[in-house]
Order: sequence, then structure tokens, then C-alpha cells
Amino acid sequence: MPETPATEAQAANPRPKTDRRPLWMIVIGLLAGAGLLWASSKLSWSWSVELTPLHGKVVDARDGATLAPALVPLALLSLAAIAAALATRGWARRLVGALVVLAGVGMIITAFTQLAGVFGAHPNGYPLSQIVLAHALVLLAGLLVGAAGTLIIRGAKNLPGLGANYETPAGGKRKRDPDDELWRALSEGEDPTDRD
Repeated sequence: MPETPATEAQAANPRPKTDRRPLWMIVIGLLAGAGLLWASSKLSWSWSVELTPLHGKVVDARDGATLAPALVPLALLSLAAIAAALATRGWARRLVGALVVLAGVGMIITAFTQLAGVFGAHPNGYPLSQIVLAHALVLLAGLLVGAAGTLIIRGAKNLPGLGANYETPAGGKRKRDPDDELWRALSEGEDPTDRD
């Protein structure tokens, strides 16, 4: 079967294949990771009762933001990584992905800090479920962010980015697909058959 002019043009000017599904998975993973880190920073990470001569029993409850101060900056880093993954291409995007993977590993390590107090005897009122949940949220955030970083590295070439519709002057010199020009003319309200 002979090739039509459209297929010849496509063969001469192949477009890079882009898949938007991993991009949405990356964005959702990073957003969810940031949200989980923020939620964990508000939950109790440590709870103890101390007997003092002046006040009697004093409850010392500390949240994640106090005991693991890296939680909020890591959440902000996850949000910033969304913009960085969209704005970069090639090796710069791979570097962003590697940094995101390292941040995910840091989150997993953070999830296991201050966990020793969970095991053992506890006083009455000890919020065991809340403390375990706080650490589990950070662990889940680390897994989501690490997976998003891996997707960024793997899709560094194929993921769409910002400004895909804009070209530099050098980019405008390359040969255009005739079918693309016809569709562009139709979308602008012109009759492509009426050209000279």
C-alpha cells in the first residue's frame, strides 16, 4: 500500500510521544504527599505525663512540627517539585526527579524517628492510635513522593511540560506537519483550501 503524503510527512517529522497519564500521577502523588506531611505535622508525635511538685500531673504533648521540624519544609518541597517537574526538560528534569526521590527517602527516615516511645508501657490517656497514624502518614507520603520522583526520572523525555505550544525562533524553522497546519487554520476560522 503506497504511503499518502500525510504519512510521509509524519515519517519525516516524527513527534515525541507524550503521555499525560504519568504527569497526572506525579502531580497527584506530590500533592498527596504534601497534604499527608502537613496533616502529620499537626498530630501528636509524643505524649507523656510528668509529676511536678507545684502543678501535680502535667501532660507534655508535642506535635510533629515540634519533634520533626522537617515535615513542613518537605511538604513545601513536594509542592515546589510540581512546578519544577513541569518547567524543566531533559537532564534538568532528571535532576529534579532525583531530588524528589531523595526527599521521599528523607520522609521515610523521618517516619521512623521518635517512634521508640510507641513501644512499651503507656500512661492512661496515651494517644497511641494518633501517634502511630502520624508516623504512618509520613511513611505513606515518602512512598508517594519517592514514586513520583521515579516517574519524573523515567519520563524525563516524554512528559509534557509548560510552554509546549510555544517555540523559540530556531524551533520555528523546522519543517511543519501539513496536517497540523490545516487543523490550525480550521481552528482559527480560515478555509485551508482557499490558500494561494
